[in-house]
Amino acid sequence: MRNLLSITCFLILSVAQGQRTKAPHSHVWFSHWGDHRVHERWSLHSEFHIRRADVGVTAQQLLIRPAVNFHLHEQVMITGGYSYYENYRYGGYPIRFPTWEHHGFLQAQLSNNIGRVRLQQRYRWEHRRMAQLRADTGPAQGVFDGYLASDRFRYRLWVTLPLGTNGPWTVNAYNEAFVSLGGTVTGDRFGQNRLSGLMGYQVNKELNVMAGYLHQTINRPGAALGADLLEVNSTLHVVLVYNWAFRRATAPVVPVVPTEG
Repeated sequence: MRNLLSITCFLILSVAQGQRTKAPHSHVWFSHWGDHRVHERWSLHSEFHIRRADVGVTAQQLLIRPAVNFHLHEQVMITGGYSYYENYRYGGYPIRFPTWEHHGFLQAQLSNNIGRVRLQQRYRWEHRRMAQLRADTGPAQGVFDGYLASDRFRYRLWVTLPLGTNGPWTVNAYNEAFVSLGGTVTGDRFGQNRLSGLMGYQVNKELNVMAGYLHQTINRPGAALGADLLEVNSTLHVVLVYNWAFRRATAPVVPVVPTEG
């Protein structure tokens, strides 16, 4: 908890420094993620996101993230995987060209209960390779000009409160901070923050559906005609969590909450 508060406070202070142009957006995100048991200690992670801007009218981002989980303990899970991003033009200050990214990542997920409240902390390190395009053939097209490498650290705290006794409904809340590390990063290293509240409904043992609100801020240095830009995004988030096991676990294994990113 102290780690989360420290990161969030630093993020707020970094946003407060200097003048930023604010750009509000209204997004709709559709997500799937799941962990599928293949062995007592191993599972496969599947994840897919369709992110839309302008209340769903305009493409914002596509994300595909396969991964492999190792269940060290019922409360500790280690994950390694790959993320593919497609980024599209949207809003009043769009990126110049649609681009793509390749990420490799490692993460640790720690889960525990405090009474009826379930807590999950997730620590993720990402190595990012972001496609760079140059305008050799005109303003509407870009030519691939290699990749820009960067590293990023993400910390998320997720809280789940079941409603009633053994009922299907839950209230979920999380905050996640993104911090750029080393590489070619310049300027403000606190690039993004997500604060969300979701209602969850457990349809059956494998299927959980969640929906709610996500408040996202993104720092984009120099994106507003040379000035720093702060995106403030209000997002309707709909999530389908499906955990299908190829085999039964011989011991109870968490995660008790999703591993989305």
